[in-house]
Amino acid sequence: MSTSLAEITESILAQLPPSTRFSSEDEALLLRLAPALAPLEDLLAKGFYDTLFAHPPTSAVFSSGERAEREMALRRWWRRTLEGPFDARYWQWQAAVGLIHIRRGVSNPMMLAMWGWILNALQGALLERVKLPPQEVARPMEALHRLAATVQALTAESYLHHYLLALSHSTGVSIDLVHRLVAVELASFDPSAHG
Repeated sequence: MSTSLAEITESILAQLPPSTRFSSEDEALLLRLAPALAPLEDLLAKGFYDTLFAHPPTSAVFSSGERAEREMALRRWWRRTLEGPFDARYWQWQAAVGLIHIRRGVSNPMMLAMWGWILNALQGALLERVKLPPQEVARPMEALHRLAATVQALTAESYLHHYLLALSHSTGVSIDLVHRLVAVELASFDPSAHG
């Protein structure tokens, strides 16, 4: 199992059906819309962290006085996303978030829920703030959904990969053996019996 972030990123991206991944056409569209999307930065940063800090399990991830620093990190991501390019460095950065989330105690359900929040906030903002006609919102939202799916895949799979890697290194048990043990354990597992 690779420890190179570049190899991990490439492996994850290769698993995604091409039509579900963020594309060069999506990139061109977001870069064209960047002047209209850039002013949404404050809305995203404030709303994102208001949501996280209002919920005790997600609020517990943060240290006292850390909010401004975390908001700045989200602002940097938004700016970089609107400036491009969506190159290997960008995707590796998104995969690195999985490792950061392990260190911080951010679970995948938390991450996925907040991606839902981002997409909902952007859809509302495209209609209400950017004032796109409803029929013109679909295409940018499709691009944003593919961006979200690509980033979510990178973050979640990198999270699992690094979690298993840490387990393997700390116990001396190979990752292949961990996979075999999981397969054996789950072979007779009946989800309906655990209702």
